[in-house]
Amino acid sequence: MPVLHLLRHGTLPSNPERRFIGQQDIPLSEKGRREALFWHDEFSTVSLAGVWTSDLSRCRETTSIILDSRSIPVHIDAAFREISLGAWEGLTKTDVESRFPGGLDARGCDFWNYVPCGGESFAMLSRRVMKALFRRLSWLGEQEEALLVAHSGVNRMILMHYMSLSMKDFFSIPQPCASCTSLYISPEDMNRLQTLC
Repeated sequence: MPVLHLLRHGTLPSNPERRFIGQQDIPLSEKGRREALFWHDEFSTVSLAGVWTSDLSRCRETTSIILDSRSIPVHIDAAFREISLGAWEGLTKTDVESRFPGGLDARGCDFWNYVPCGGESFAMLSRRVMKALFRRLSWLGEQEEALLVAHSGVNRMILMHYMSLSMKDFFSIPQPCASCTSLYISPEDMNRLQTLC
């Protein structure tokens, strides 16, 4: 059956104030580039029928380092961007609480449906990502492999649905920077995926 290698981009520069990142276009750190080099070696002998990546630079750079000089077409797809946090992006939790009183608590009570000002809910992220993933996986052959380089939120959403979990499990799904999970995609997985589009 087809195999999807689901990889999170490499480490970003330090964020000691823990500002919300979302879809801000932040490049890799030097550590992130070294992590991508590790996966360059790991994937050097893997025949990839498809390579897909978020259009944000941290994913595009990770993908570029992994593939290096290999002549494999890369499909850059904004549907695989991280969840949008709208007006919260670049702010600390204290900033958000000051500018959007009650917003953090409201989101914490209903992550699936809560939409930050100008941003997305996790339900919106799920529809966006799963529709794009179904479209991409549909043309993979029975024994073919593909690589998707994306973000913590995107990858957790894919893994949550793949493992038939729910939003309450979402943040407990491990997804450190530069981590990779290989998923074997069965016909049943594709049928379930189609219902999520």
